[in-house]
Amino acid sequence: MREIYLKEFKPESWANMVQIYQERYDQVDPAVRAKVAKSEIPKEIQIVLLPDMGEYLLTWMDRKVPALGHETPSDYLKSEEGTKALKAAILRMPR
Repeated sequence: MREIYLKEFKPESWANMVQIYQERYDQVDPAVRAKVAKSEIPKEIQIVLLPDMGEYLLTWMDRKVPALGHETPSDYLKSEEGTKALKAAILRMPR
């Protein structure tokens, strides 16, 4: 799955998504933002996912996800290519 997502990754699409979600992220409870900020989840991924997932984001990062080839999002973050692939997968997530 990583290879498929990596081929789809477009930095400009990701940047647009981060920009769109920034305002919603700013409205998330500051205590929740602070708790998630202590994790190793990249800030841009926090901005896009935290408004919809809340604290569940911390659990989701360590769950095997079928759409990620039954790997965890945290596994994807172990490399630059994996991080790009995860971002592409996030762009595909229904909203």
